[in-house]
Amino acid sequence: MTSGSAGIRNGIRRMMAAAAPILVASIIPSTAQAADFILSGGEIYTPSGWVDAIAVQGDRIAAVGEGAALRKRYPAITTIVDLAGKTVIPGLHDMHVHPLGAGLSLQQCKFEQGSAPQQILDAVTACVKKAKPGAWIVGGQWAASSFGDTPPNRQMLDAIAPNNPVSLTDISGHSTWANSLALKAAGIARGTPDPKGGIIERDASGEPNGLLRESAAHLVRQKIPAPSAEDNVRALKTGIDTLVSYGVTALVDAVVTPEGLSAYQALTARNQLKAHVRGCLVYGRTWGDNSAFDRTIADRERYGSARFKLDCVKVFEDGVPTESHTAALIDPYAPDEHGQVKEPKRGLLLVQPAELDPLVTRLDKMGVTVKFHAAGDQASRTALDAIAAARQANGPDGPTHDVGHLTFIQPEDMKSAKAIRATLEFSPYLWFPSPINDDIIKASGTERIKRVWPVREGLDSGALVVAGSDWSVIPSANPWIGIETLVTRRAPDNQRPGEVYGPDEAITLKEAIDIFTINAARQFGYADSHGTIEAGKVADFIVLDRNPFKIAATDLHNVVVTQSYVGGELIYAK
Repeated sequence: MTSGSAGIRNGIRRMMAAAAPILVASIIPSTAQAADFILSGGEIYTPSGWVDAIAVQGDRIAAVGEGAALRKRYPAITTIVDLAGKTVIPGLHDMHVHPLGAGLSLQQCKFEQGSAPQQILDAVTACVKKAKPGAWIVGGQWAASSFGDTPPNRQMLDAIAPNNPVSLTDISGHSTWANSLALKAAGIARGTPDPKGGIIERDASGEPNGLLRESAAHLVRQKIPAPSAEDNVRALKTGIDTLVSYGVTALVDAVVTPEGLSAYQALTARNQLKAHVRGCLVYGRTWGDNSAFDRTIADRERYGSARFKLDCVKVFEDGVPTESHTAALIDPYAPDEHGQVKEPKRGLLLVQPAELDPLVTRLDKMGVTVKFHAAGDQASRTALDAIAAARQANGPDGPTHDVGHLTFIQPEDMKSAKAIRATLEFSPYLWFPSPINDDIIKASGTERIKRVWPVREGLDSGALVVAGSDWSVIPSANPWIGIETLVTRRAPDNQRPGEVYGPDEAITLKEAIDIFTINAARQFGYADSHGTIEAGKVADFIVLDRNPFKIAATDLHNVVVTQSYVGGELIYAK
């Protein structure tokens, strides 16, 4: 398989083209006020079955039922919205997303995921021609499998950008491809040691070859000129507004930096933050010394608002199970065509138990949710062990901590999650149409892939299961792609005919909708007021152009959101 194939590129192009009209549709101005109204004449999804009308008073659902009965019950409500047969479901949750990074990426040097090497070099050449000498060229996202037997290297970029430092992020976001000027700016030379939790790859002569893994990538990234504060605000708003246009009314920002925190404060002050957001500070990676992290998390309530809570900490337990070999695995990676397994053979465990267990115990006692990046089965085991240690120290009633990605997890570890109230978070958007799959299959081996992202097993374990997009690691934030692939385990739009990815892990549509609604509300800690359409709950819901339960599963990615409501306020209309 080659992730640079024309079929994948065309499929992604079709999806993004379909998304384009949504991105330019109207986000309702911040001056809009919640008004009492009835939506009637549609199909409304409730825990008790389907009804055709819903009454909203203030920020709450007053009642659900039949339109005539509700109009009679609430004669003072004069605003009647005709659904014209459309479908209403609870607002969706994206439990792992990067809206600021996604917004900023739109301003960078871009090429399609899965692009062939020459296509990438052509795109970068065009960006260099527009840039002044010495200006940084920043962009992405390249896939290692697109390069075949000749991995990307600094010389390729030096030839087209001799006067500009270049930094290109890979498809996972965990590796950087840099040219010589970028390496020089970061102080990376022959004698530079690998930083803790990172790898500086080198050529046969021992010179850095331009590929930087995990924390080594940060050596270059921290030298790139930072966007202005206003650039960050605009980018964050763009990212969140895009999510809202897909029906996402609540999200977890999995990496909130100091700059991102300032942008959230600005959006809140301008009344432009449309969705509910849980923000996750990053431990030990982007906050510099841990004293700054400690001060911020201790003072977290100062940053909160009605729609923004800073009550989560992100811990990167490992990297990704691609050719970088940075996801932490219990068993070694697959051998290459020569029968050799390159180092690190079992990946990188970035935070060891001696540091992790007391950290999670301390945060648990503070009432702070911990979200783990854990792609490999060793990382997920270590994360679950840390949660168990916190439960033993503090009792069973602390926050519900979240072990994220779970590309690989051992069956016995998954079965332990329910007992310690650990949430299992999967990434269905990463399966398709993202070319990262080819890198994962090649590095991990076909046998291990049979249980990749085991969502069916997760639900059967009785643990809480949620899902996140990881956008902009993936090309589209559309949750209906994730919902479809949870059900079909196939690439949408017949992009990869005949290929099924872990078919035994497929789930039902109802289970998939629950994952994005009531399950996510439980993880947020507000299932008593959100996650379903019921009288008394907050009026967070979305209007769809079709009923997802009445169409083929392979058509789910074509569902279009026509309206989004948060707290009874119309925040988006197509």
